[in-house]
Amino acid sequence: MKNVLFATTALVAFAGAAAAEVSFSGAMTAGYNEIGENGLFFDADLDMSASVDMGDNVTATASVQLFEWDDDNRDLDADVTVEIVYTGDPLSASLKMGDMGDKGASEYFYADRSGMAIDVENHDGDDEVRALLEFGDFGVAIGCDMAGNQSCDGDGFNFGAGATFGSIELGLGYDDADNGSEAWGVSADATFGAASVGVSYISNETSGEDSMGVAVGYAVSDALSVGAYYAANSAAASDDSYGADVGYTAGALTLGVFFDHTTAGTDEYGVDVAYAVNDQLTVNAGYLSGAADSIDNGNGYIDDHFYAGVDYAINDAISATVSYSTANEDLGSVEYREGVSAFITATF
Repeated sequence: MKNVLFATTALVAFAGAAAAEVSFSGAMTAGYNEIGENGLFFDADLDMSASVDMGDNVTATASVQLFEWDDDNRDLDADVTVEIVYTGDPLSASLKMGDMGDKGASEYFYADRSGMAIDVENHDGDDEVRALLEFGDFGVAIGCDMAGNQSCDGDGFNFGAGATFGSIELGLGYDDADNGSEAWGVSADATFGAASVGVSYISNETSGEDSMGVAVGYAVSDALSVGAYYAANSAAASDDSYGADVGYTAGALTLGVFFDHTTAGTDEYGVDVAYAVNDQLTVNAGYLSGAADSIDNGNGYIDDHFYAGVDYAINDAISATVSYSTANEDLGSVEYREGVSAFITATF
């Protein structure tokens, strides 16, 4: 309740300066699933957002997840995010409280690489605060974790800094987590025409472990791209990790192939295919092998995973899906549940 009152108070305060633009959005999914949902299921969520132009290049926004409802959980506690932004040239700044949206201070500028066993905690959850200042090609971010007592008393202090020099981007991330773990990382990314290279290093000062990762990519053509990575890990029980992937898009066909040697020492490989029959109908299929101890289908771990489904866009707001999957599979625009599923999704 205090979150709802806080959001209401914030909007009233904003409205004193200018009229707030308020909008609602949400989604609803209803259908049948034979395993994970044991029959008919229903999911829904509703969100509200407001924005106010305060003048002098200052904008205030507030967003609230009013509720999230599914068969297993009915979350009616509002999650509030409030942000005040100043946009200038060359100086810009913001103060954000709530959900950082995968942009906590410690990883705002720092870039992680695939296969690295150690990471700087991002602090992008629902109870965070982040102050951001950017001046031209330079920036700094400071944040903390407000979970528990709703105040910044040193718990989860995190810091980030970055700079851009032409096609080179440098990043720094630091985290003094409330669990007593202190870690810092540095990263560098560069582009050379169609090629890209990224290098990252992390040191955990508490455990004495570190990790270094390198990633490269190359756009062979508008249709074909390739990438590879290698990560050296000193963390106990973590192998060095490496992998490669190929992406191909031509007309209605999208194809992805990948291979990974994971930190657990297992080899995984797979393929994902999507084919747009027309503007409304899309067919998806995929296969993953060697995923032991990494994919839990709810009934135990499985070594091989495959999925197939058909998605039909009835209009811009409503789509229908029929699918089969050996485990939950998130395709971004749609999620296939384990087993046979048939459902309709509506967004607004």
